[in-house]
Amino acid sequence: MAKIIDGNKIAQVLMGEVRLEVAKLKLVGKVPKLVIISYNPSLASKTYVGLKLTRAKELGVECEVLDWTDQSLDVCVSAMAALSIRLDVDGIIVQLPVRGLNNYQELLNAIPASKDVDGLSDESLAMLRKKSAEIIPATPRAILELMTRSEIELNGKRIAIIGQGKLVGLPLSIILKNKHLDVATLDINTTNASQILKSADVVIAAAGEGNLLTGAMIKAGAIVLDAGTSEQNGKLVGDVDYASVELVASVISKVPGGIGPVTVVCMLQNVIEAAKNS
Repeated sequence: MAKIIDGNKIAQVLMGEVRLEVAKLKLVGKVPKLVIISYNPSLASKTYVGLKLTRAKELGVECEVLDWTDQSLDVCVSAMAALSIRLDVDGIIVQLPVRGLNNYQELLNAIPASKDVDGLSDESLAMLRKKSAEIIPATPRAILELMTRSEIELNGKRIAIIGQGKLVGLPLSIILKNKHLDVATLDINTTNASQILKSADVVIAAAGEGNLLTGAMIKAGAIVLDAGTSEQNGKLVGDVDYASVELVASVISKVPGGIGPVTVVCMLQNVIEAAKNS
């Protein structure tokens, strides 16, 4: 049976470190503030917004939620421009998925890189490629943090990332390749996906498709991290079919309780770093 990584435990350790940083800011009269934009939220969105509000309160970070549901893209972009210049706001995120708003990337691109604590704008991604990003995207940062705290060594290992989305797969692959690691990214168009997975020492699932990865698809002893979330029958599920995978893998993270809790704290760490930079 695989060793299960306890993301909640890691998140608690990180929170202790973050509290110290918030306390230092408050000593100089600065209270870090996050604004969350909600648009026609799904069950997953509501769950994560609630968790972020709870964690922000626990850490002493101000947090404001703005519901822009049913507003047009033009109205949202204009509102984002006004929000972005507010001196009291250090970090801004648009809670994904955004349902019913076409071309919502324009909204993400309206967030200045200095306040883009999820790292989802085109500008933030370009800076990441150039190794000039001041803020590491929250979910990739959480995955790196989780591996470091779990003493998972990546040097000399073959890494496979399932999914190339801008939230996880794409920025994570850029970060790992910038570290000169052996990284392969897979999506629906990858013709030799089965061979890549069978040879991978570390598999990071970030496709957002429930129970996509099974034990038969990985090699014995692989490290499997689940960074995918989707809804099935009103419940949040990950990309990994745990019943089969944990019989084959050596280490595994689960949904919920794996990368998610660490991501929330890492996002708030980004808010604090943005506050320092401001």
